[in-house]
Amino acid sequence: MKMRFIAPLLTSSLLLLGGCLGSLADKDLVLPRDFQPRQYERLAVINQDPQVQFSEFVESELLRKGYKVKEGSVVRQLLKKEGIPQESLDTQALAKIGNLLQVQGIVLCRALEFSRFKDSYRLSIKMVAPETGNTIWSAQGALEGRSGQKSGMLLKEIVVSSLKKLPRVQ
Repeated sequence: MKMRFIAPLLTSSLLLLGGCLGSLADKDLVLPRDFQPRQYERLAVINQDPQVQFSEFVESELLRKGYKVKEGSVVRQLLKKEGIPQESLDTQALAKIGNLLQVQGIVLCRALEFSRFKDSYRLSIKMVAPETGNTIWSAQGALEGRSGQKSGMLLKEIVVSSLKKLPRVQ
């Protein structure tokens, strides 16, 4: 008789726990030990993936951490005006963007993998030095959405989780 009540209770508890664990984003931030946020305080953010737009979430998170971020539409207008394709930027283009926008770093956003059918995303966010094209830091995050979860909220959750340990500008 007791087993009849315990089995459903145990099953529902495991399902609830699995649902909670499923919302944790897989994330990785690679940051040099000597990274000084003040050296890279002024930033531009460029979304390099035409299918998955999440640069606004990156901009918001960077602003929240005290970075000075060029407005996204200003960056897009500049790229269009200069005829620079945002999907593929070489060192020369990065230097030109950095000079014209007077930024110390360019943050590149790209979806590495995504499935709209399963609502799962793996994102890459990395900051490069405009004058050299060298990567200063990089972050990746992945998450599979829950049923009914909006993709915008899922992308925001990945970005916030991926950039959580990025130091604030003091």
